Parts: sequence; C-alpha cells; structure tokens
Amino acid sequence: MIGSWRFWVIVALALATIACAGRRERREQAREERRDRAEQKRAERAQMLEQKRAQQRAVEAPAAAALPPAPVASVAPPPAPVAAADPGSKVVFMRVSKQSGGIDAALFDATEPGEPKYIGTVGSASKLSYPLKPGLYTFMVVGETADFMQATVVGSKTYYALVIPRAGAKRFAIEPVRKHEIGGKEFQSWDRGTKMTAGAAKSYNGGDAAGKRSQYWQEWMRKSDAQRAELTLNAEDGR
Repeated sequence: MIGSWRFWVIVALALATIACAGRRERREQAREERRDRAEQKRAERAQMLEQKRAQQRAVEAPAAAALPPAPVASVAPPPAPVAAADPGSKVVFMRVSKQSGGIDAALFDATEPGEPKYIGTVGSASKLSYPLKPGLYTFMVVGETADFMQATVVGSKTYYALVIPRAGAKRFAIEPVRKHEIGGKEFQSWDRGTKMTAGAAKSYNGGDAAGKRSQYWQEWMRKSDAQRAELTLNAEDGR
C-alpha cells in the first residue's frame, strides 16, 4: 500500500493543503498586524490633534475673557461728520408757504446720538442759515411729529432745503433743493419771498425733541433706499 502511487499522491496533496493553509494563516496574520498598526497610528494622530486643540483653547480662553462685551446693535442716526479745515459751508432752510402761519417749525441737527442740537425755528415766509463743516449730516424738523433730511456737505458751498407744512396737522416735512433748481424762476421767488431770521427759539423742550427723534427715526428707516435718496442733499447740489 505504501508503495502504491496513489498513496504518495494523497500524501503530496495533503502536504500541499497544509502548506497552503499555512500561507493563508500567515497572510491573515500579516493583514491583522497591518490593521492593528494602522488603527494605532490613527489613534495616535487623533490624540495629538486633540492635544493641539486643547492647547489652542487654553491660549484663546484668557484673551476672549479680556475682550469687552460686544455692543448691542441699535438703530441710530448716522455718525457725526468728520471735521475738516474748511468751515465755509452752510445750509439755508426756507419756509416759503404761509400755511400754518401761526406755528413755528423747529429745526435740529440730529447727526450725533443723544439730544439733538437745536438750530432755530422758522415761521412762514422766513429762512434760516446754518453754517457747518463738510461731512454727512442728519437734520430734523419738529412740530407735532418729526421728519428728517440727510445731507452730504462739501467745503465752501451753500445748500438749500424747503421746510414744508403738512395740511391738516401741526407737522412739517423737510426736502432738499437740487442744483438744477437753484437760480430758476421758482427758486428766485422763494428767495425773494422769504426773510432771513436769526431763528431764536421762544422755547423748546430738548427732551421732547430727543423723544420725537427716537420715535420717528423708525419711520425714516422703514423708507426705501429710493425714498431716502429723494430726501438727501447730495454734495453736487450746493453752489
């Protein structure tokens, strides 16, 4: 039986099977070792990354604690104009209409936060000149309500605005006069028909003006960009 060729074939096949099984086992073991090494490297990288993040948080925490609290956003008039060397500009407020003749319109410079700066009052058929430095301004006219006009002023120019009574109430609007209107017949009649006044107040309540500014500024902010542009004096509107 041992000398039979079938016996040796079976032995050879058995040895080959054992060898193959050994190779598979070694390959599986090698793959397992590679997976273990890869997993270990990933764990090491994750640990190093977490350490770096912890160090970064430790550095940032004291700096963040030292920062002042963020300011609360609020709706407010534009910032104060930047002073320039040339003070030779002015805005002339003209109240042409004689409507509501017994009611004075109080004018304020509402550019800076806080209580508006009183400019003066204009009665019917009067005008008031307000000298100022170049910059961006917000003006307010006050009756029972308040209305606004903004202006971009450049040096050595005179700008004009109309103070207009509103029908049926003790309220006023303020609107810009454009460059192309200055010098025309209608403008000449406005200029001739108004008398320059010092604009001294009989009396006015600064707290009331500040309250109206706060209340009616919300209405101004609700206007569209096009509507606000119509109520803004541009740099080129001066002469």
